[in-house]
Amino acid sequence: MEEIDVRGKACPDPLKEVAARLAAAPQGSQFRVVTDDYTCYMMLRRLAALNDVKIIGAEEGDLFVLLLER
Repeated sequence: MEEIDVRGKACPDPLKEVAARLAAAPQGSQFRVVTDDYTCYMMLRRLAALNDVKIIGAEEGDLFVLLLER
């Protein structure tokens, strides 16, 4: 599982980075996306939904983590 760490970055930059990595990845690829911004976390969830990317796990706390499968 590849990690995409976007902590400390303001949207829309994390969205662009994650979208580009997802688009370039082969079907079945898994990613662990980490952010420290709740709004960014929610926007990443929406990005996944709009692009038929499965959310296979999520954690909310001091950090927000999404486990994604393309």
